Amino acid sequence: MRYPLAPGMRSGAEVSACGRYRPRLWRDWGEPAGGGLTVLWVGMNPSTADGRFDDPTCRRECKLTCAWGGSRYLKGNILDWRATRPRDLPRDPALACSARNLDALAGMARQADLVIAVHGRLHRRYHPVLREALATLRDAAAGPVQCLAVNGDGSAHHTLRLPSGLQPVRYDMRWIGL
Repeated sequence: MRYPLAPGMRSGAEVSACGRYRPRLWRDWGEPAGGGLTVLWVGMNPSTADGRFDDPTCRRECKLTCAWGGSRYLKGNILDWRATRPRDLPRDPALACSARNLDALAGMARQADLVIAVHGRLHRRYHPVLREALATLRDAAAGPVQCLAVNGDGSAHHTLRLPSGLQPVRYDMRWIGL
């Protein structure tokens, strides 16, 4: 599903020339001079959202960002290969994550007041990429990486499968060796 953006919302996305990768997405509904929180949400992989349309995950995360007093939403992913279903990701981690992705995550983390991991459970073959991405976020963020809840294995829970009203908590990344 794709949802049109609210009128007047400033938005954009960085999409590769081939269209397969989306390392960065943003929405801004605050004052042009700033104000309010900037929240970076880090998922597993991008789906259909782009500079003109939201998908269900981005829509929910934007609502949460607003509820917390945010005026700017940033979206990055552990893997930046665009696929609606995780099973459609390339099996090769080097193909599922572009060379541009880590720099995009670090840049957005430096801009954010709050970094929220919501990547869900990634297959073990992607764990080296996950570890590197989380270390990049940890090192670039102004504060600790947070999450809304964790799965049984310790991974950050996906946004859509959680009740509304949750508040961010520190993400314990020891389960992945960090």
